[in-house]
Amino acid sequence: MTQEWKVTIWGVRGSTPRPEREFLDFGGNTSCICVDNEKELVVLDAGSGLSALGRSIAAGGEKRKIHILLSHLHLDHVMGLLSFPPFFDPAAEIHIYAKAASFHKLETLVGPPFWPVGLSGFPAGVCLHELWVNEQFSLNGLEVYTMAGNHPGGSLLYRLEAAAPDGNVKSLTYTLDCEADASVLPALTEFSRGTDLLIWDAGFAPEDLKKGWGHSTWEQGIRLRQEAGAGRVLMTHYDPGYPDPFLRAQEEKAIRVDAGCRFAKEGMVITL
Repeated sequence: MTQEWKVTIWGVRGSTPRPEREFLDFGGNTSCICVDNEKELVVLDAGSGLSALGRSIAAGGEKRKIHILLSHLHLDHVMGLLSFPPFFDPAAEIHIYAKAASFHKLETLVGPPFWPVGLSGFPAGVCLHELWVNEQFSLNGLEVYTMAGNHPGGSLLYRLEAAAPDGNVKSLTYTLDCEADASVLPALTEFSRGTDLLIWDAGFAPEDLKKGWGHSTWEQGIRLRQEAGAGRVLMTHYDPGYPDPFLRAQEEKAIRVDAGCRFAKEGMVITL
């Protein structure tokens, strides 16, 4: 059997945090999801939700490598790097992965004059890894695959996969900041084929879709789940203008269409 995977939601918003009361049922932090397969701790994006994840790691006292996979460098996906407690732990080992040629830009953001401490100045051991589109690499038996997303400035999509001696395969596919148009759908369908959990960019309600903005809808996510034969689809990266009552109504509509669909909430834990 493969190890149990615990998928924890730490941030669900796109563009900007929304800390006001009417946004806090689903959550006001920007994108951050943690995947723990008992061997490796993998973090998908470093939005403002990364800060709470970091506090949880620090409070637990566990010493494990932390792998942060960045989809791209838009601020809502990296702002949590400015307040991640494990950076200040000399015993911590943190690996950050991003598209090739990204790190000089990231080090400009996380460092003077925009921040007092740069990535190389933290007490923790911080290692930077450049990634390419259609790359495959391994994290202690957890295979990671990349694909190009359809987003202004580009983005990386990720598939995490692990095989067991009995031949069973467990997988998760992370497809935020990707507009699901004809230019990417065939490849995206194959990339998501048979995945246990598809994490989908439901940035817009169907009636609000803005073409060219690099985001999708829950309707498109359901269609992809069905066409790719994915087990479940988790909607996230909500427009920051959508309050809780609106998202609850959207979730009810989506579940009536497909019972394999759920909307992410901060604090939600999914076991694979």
